[in-house]
Amino acid sequence: MPLAAKQRLVVAALVVLAAWPLAHRALVARYGLDPWRFFGWAMYCTPKLPVRVALRERRAGAVSEIALRDLPRPARRAASRLKKGRALWGTLASPAGLAAALGASRPDAEGFEIVVERWFLDPATAHIGTRRDVYEYPVQ
Repeated sequence: MPLAAKQRLVVAALVVLAAWPLAHRALVARYGLDPWRFFGWAMYCTPKLPVRVALRERRAGAVSEIALRDLPRPARRAASRLKKGRALWGTLASPAGLAAALGASRPDAEGFEIVVERWFLDPATAHIGTRRDVYEYPVQ
């Protein structure tokens, strides 16, 4: 490889290496990706905080909580996958698999709500806050 090509390769690598921390921080802020993963430096900007998944079902117009221990194993696994997926991939992890597992395990319900709560460090106040995403799935 000629010297000029090697120099261009080194410069390109340095540009990518210099730009990645900013890009990673933007991905963490936009999608809620895990700041401690993906060769990121955003871990120095925010602590690793938990994700909580709560489940509710609608029957006869009333909404009630579903305890994970009351679910069959496939639905519990789907809930665990969603929790781990949200912790790693943020909003890019879809709750559709859990909704399908809930529908299969409780076919007599009218619908389900999946509530994903993620803690975050609010940069404006430097306090821990929560983001709640509520997903509603009617039973087909």
